[in-house]
Amino acid sequence: MAGDMEVDPAAVQAFATFLADARAQLEQVRARVAEPSTSEDDLGRHWKGDGEEYVNAYSMIAPDLGALSALLDQVSTQLTAGADLQVAGEATNLGAFTKIAAGGDTESPTSESGGI
Repeated sequence: MAGDMEVDPAAVQAFATFLADARAQLEQVRARVAEPSTSEDDLGRHWKGDGEEYVNAYSMIAPDLGALSALLDQVSTQLTAGADLQVAGEATNLGAFTKIAAGGDTESPTSESGGI
């Protein structure tokens, strides 16, 4: 438990999977945008003069999509690692509590204050 929030590993993993799927789809879009199949001539008479500029501007989106894709991958990886760490910590704590409940705590703190 982190603060007052419960961590549901299955929900976190589902979200990480969603991000990975989004990244895969984004990579497909980026591949298509990086090399547009549209040429200046395809845009018709009205766009003929601006067609080359449009095609160049369209292909400039690809690096931004690549950066977004890398960010989604990083978030997904860190989210999964964080959930794994949380689950491992909770399992360790549960094991310690189970040991104490069973009376197996052999490392009881000693009182060095001399008070009680």
